[in-house]
Amino acid sequence: MIARLRKFISTQCDIYLQLDKYEKLKLLYLSISFFFIIGSYSILRSLKASIFLALVGKNYLPLAKIMGIILIIPIMIVYAKIIDNLKRYQVIFLFLILYAIFGFIFAGILSHSVYGVSNTLTSPYRITGWLFEILMDLYQALVVSTFWSYVNSVSTPSFARKSYGLIVASSRTGGVISTFIGYVILDCNFISGNYSIPLMIIFSSFLLFTAAYFIHKIAWNIPYEHLHGYEAAYQASKQRQSLGGLEGLKLIITQPYVFGIFWLVACFEMISIIFDYKMQVLMSIAHNNDIYNMSKFMFMYTGTFQVVSLFFALIGTTTLLKKMGVTPCLLIMPIATFMLILFLSCYPTLYTVFILMVILRALHYGFNSPIREILYIPTVKDIKFKSKAWIDSFGRTFSKSSGSTVNILTIVQQTVFGFSIETFATFSITFVWFFISLLIGKKYNTTILNNDVIGTNKTQD
Repeated sequence: MIARLRKFISTQCDIYLQLDKYEKLKLLYLSISFFFIIGSYSILRSLKASIFLALVGKNYLPLAKIMGIILIIPIMIVYAKIIDNLKRYQVIFLFLILYAIFGFIFAGILSHSVYGVSNTLTSPYRITGWLFEILMDLYQALVVSTFWSYVNSVSTPSFARKSYGLIVASSRTGGVISTFIGYVILDCNFISGNYSIPLMIIFSSFLLFTAAYFIHKIAWNIPYEHLHGYEAAYQASKQRQSLGGLEGLKLIITQPYVFGIFWLVACFEMISIIFDYKMQVLMSIAHNNDIYNMSKFMFMYTGTFQVVSLFFALIGTTTLLKKMGVTPCLLIMPIATFMLILFLSCYPTLYTVFILMVILRALHYGFNSPIREILYIPTVKDIKFKSKAWIDSFGRTFSKSSGSTVNILTIVQQTVFGFSIETFATFSITFVWFFISLLIGKKYNTTILNNDVIGTNKTQD
């Protein structure tokens, strides 16, 4: 299978992408690695909500998002130390292995007769549910984000425009296949219900081990000089001295360009968490809080948006980037989000929320996310790794906490200025999102045109 995939990618690179020998090899290994990373994440993400709702309860879900902020600062300080002491590929390799080990530990706990899923008691004192929710929330920052940090550090702007769409398409394929396997396992009569969920977590851990293997192959099979990426940023990073564990946060505050990327992430996450919670509450009610039926619903949801995002990645990302450029592509997401919110405000049902979230996440993962990752290419290493980690951890947690605050307010008060709380909040966020996207896109184009680097003393934006 790998040999056929390698031959296919090589042929496409020769005909359509015009990549050299080592760029083709880099694209192959990155695509395969992300295939397994998102394959694993699709399983874990689908189980995260159902495990927490079944073990802890739906009323505590907004609180879990808010509590995540407390853990972010110490985790990011440790993360910064890891960045300073390990090579780029070793950082992503480390987190892949750690999460694979975490998976085996949780699989063991969840198969236990008292602490596992066979115990149907819902209680805020079931620590396993809290830990699984928090660790899976951090997966995006510590695994997916670190992977993209590594990709951005070894990619030129030209390689990114040609290849990011294919890398994302590969990952969506992994997500489609893994969610299908997960749904089949849950639906199988010959596998005990108490062991189906732990079995899927073990499967996801093996996928992470495989991803780590292909990351290792990149470091060993591609000469180091072909892994510099954007040369100006690479040279600037070599000359730059680290300023400590909070440097990534400092760069977000002092560099308006990076602060803008922070808000691009924050705007999507705030809108996402508001409607995610709405869908999960309606799902819990519709399925009587049964962990297996909720898990099947979440696998169906995840698999559906993976299929749609695969379409966007294959058809939209590479083609639109080549024809339109970065700035117009950044504007597509807030415009589409505004239209989806308008649709939901007219038809507020479970399946309307389902459709909205499928399209929203498909657009985000298949189209918006790879375009946003390109923005990190003309930045120094500390921004690519440390600031990006803060954005994808603290930024996401901050956004989810803000969105969860809106969710809590909807319980107290239903409307503001004649609109529902959620509609008013999401319309306001989308408006801000549009103008930030416009400014950041223009700054990226200017930086690349002038061969500048963001994050040095020379280039202040």
